[in-house]
Amino acid sequence: MDIFESELPNIRIRNIGTILSPLEIVEARIVLEAWDGYFLKHRENGKEITDGKVLLYFNCYRGNNAEDCRAEINAYNHLLKNQYEIRDNILKSLTEEVNKFTQYLDPDDSFVPNITPETKDDFDFKPFIGPLSVSFHEESKNDIAYLEWHFQCVWDPEHGFAVTTHQERVIHIDQDTDIWKIYEDKGRLEQELKEYEERMKNFKPKEVKPWWKFW
Repeated sequence: MDIFESELPNIRIRNIGTILSPLEIVEARIVLEAWDGYFLKHRENGKEITDGKVLLYFNCYRGNNAEDCRAEINAYNHLLKNQYEIRDNILKSLTEEVNKFTQYLDPDDSFVPNITPETKDDFDFKPFIGPLSVSFHEESKNDIAYLEWHFQCVWDPEHGFAVTTHQERVIHIDQDTDIWKIYEDKGRLEQELKEYEERMKNFKPKEVKPWWKFW
């Protein structure tokens, strides 16, 4: 069974490359009810869409066998079943970390979350954030893939922020995904660092000829 023979709805292949440099991605668009009402806008064919749907990006392709897709399919089913707990854990982590995103902004601006000791436990992030996409990572643990969330936010509409989760747990929250945090969670950080350092030690940059030299 490959990922297209699973029960994932609306799954499709989209070509985002060119004839000379083909590049295909596997995606699906679904509604995550746990995030209903949260800030979410995306563009499709040049138009702004506000249908509340979230894009899923898969690392598995047509023709992969069952073992190649199992961790992603498991992660998808786990996401749907536990989406409310995952949401609550993301919001809890964001409450603790949001200051590093907004510390240089004016707290009196309407697009900056004003979290006080009184509102810390149940701050309403709905007007401020919304999940735009969820990518299923090639790394997995307990046969369940790690998820990379890309969130929109009103305080930084251009970049948003990223959250890495595994099952219900939040692994990392920052401007971008940090692969080293995943390796650390898997207990492989030291091994991966050694392998990376070895690759860098043996890396030989490709010789680049002067622009005027054609031979």
